[in-house]
Amino acid sequence: MHAIPKQLNPLPGKLLRWANDPVPANNIVFRLLHDLVRLLLITYREMNKNELTLRSAALTYTILLSLVPVLAMSTAVVKGLGGSNQLREVAYTYIATLEESGSPMDMTNQQSGVTESPATAEKQKPSGLTAHLRGAIDQLFDYVDKTNFATLGSFGVAGIFVSVILVFGNIELALNAIWNVQKSRSIMRKIADYLMLIVLMPISINVALAAGAFLTSPTLASHFQLLIPFVWLQTLVLKLVPISAIALTFYVIYIFFPNTKVHTIPALSGAIFAAILWFGVQNTYIRLQIGVSNYNAIYGSFATLPLFLVWMYLGWLFVLAGAQVAYACQNLKSYRLLPVPAEPASRLSAAMDIMEKVQIAHAQSQPLTREDLESLQEEYGSVLVEEVTDELVAAELLHISNSTGCLLPAGPAEVLGHGPVIKAIFGTETPNTPGGAATREVLSQAIHLSTGVQTQGGQKSGPGNLQEEQSST
Repeated sequence: MHAIPKQLNPLPGKLLRWANDPVPANNIVFRLLHDLVRLLLITYREMNKNELTLRSAALTYTILLSLVPVLAMSTAVVKGLGGSNQLREVAYTYIATLEESGSPMDMTNQQSGVTESPATAEKQKPSGLTAHLRGAIDQLFDYVDKTNFATLGSFGVAGIFVSVILVFGNIELALNAIWNVQKSRSIMRKIADYLMLIVLMPISINVALAAGAFLTSPTLASHFQLLIPFVWLQTLVLKLVPISAIALTFYVIYIFFPNTKVHTIPALSGAIFAAILWFGVQNTYIRLQIGVSNYNAIYGSFATLPLFLVWMYLGWLFVLAGAQVAYACQNLKSYRLLPVPAEPASRLSAAMDIMEKVQIAHAQSQPLTREDLESLQEEYGSVLVEEVTDELVAAELLHISNSTGCLLPAGPAEVLGHGPVIKAIFGTETPNTPGGAATREVLSQAIHLSTGVQTQGGQKSGPGNLQEEQSST
């Protein structure tokens, strides 16, 4: 009977065993239910293991310290492309989409025909959460506008650039932890990729602004009414536009930042989940004005800061949760909910297959990465393949290229043989006991048989020669 992992002890053991075992493929509904339960359990376990709440708090702190340099760099790129305040307008547009939902009080007043006086509206406006967010954005971009690259000098510009690289590097570290990636990009690869991202992000913002203006144009509205005559359907489609934009942003993050190959469908699934969660929770937060009155009473005019921090923290939590869902989707079939210790024969078999696959690919001048070993994960599971690969790297039978990250064998199969692989998996150190001596003898014979020894005549010895050599000694 399988042991239940400690982090899943509160969950029923029968549910874990049912979700871990395969189900018949003929019942589609039953299989879909099985996959859904597996998806939820994998996400729950990995979120606990990766401590996403702590990582979200760390990213919030990092972004807060580097927000002005990042926005200054992006604003400089936008201005270089002929824009002016596009980033500020994007932030205003996002807050406007949150304000459109309105609070229940506002909606009641609008339906009853009650119109507030400008003085009353002005008094109530600062207490709203969107007003605090708008004030935080204004103050933030005021600092950005005061950034003068000409007066900073080369060292100042280099410092801002390093801040941007560190921010993107922390995002990559968080997503690599979610995807169980041990090695980050090289520093030169980071600089090249992050520079490309800094240039492409403002361009995409300009395109998004142009698309938003086009969607709200009267000409499109008239065609839109002819295309979709139902008002409720028009409202639904228009509300899906900001969710789609957020989902597309998350999709790019999930594809770009992890130093591994993320498939399209899992990344898109995680992005849609995170976008719905982001937009739904923040709309509820705005609609109910959660905690605003308490923060106003405690902090007064400084209430903007904690509300802005909570807003950023929730945003990063949703981003990481979506990445965790993407990981669960991609590893849905190979993930083991109940870890079963691999038998020594399975570990040796996996090591032999990994070495053979890497050696063949290297001989064909098509070196593999860790991600290219996915075909073996169906037979052994992703955890076992990763563990055995690490053991082969530690034994220096495999090497990881610093420039490409590809796996390189220590030598061809006809030179290495299977002896070093056996040593890497089983080891060679045993205690000085009768059992230890017997183990050393068995391993020595296994290595001897697998690699062969050169006799004086220059031929490899087989099993018969081994017996003759042992009897002669």
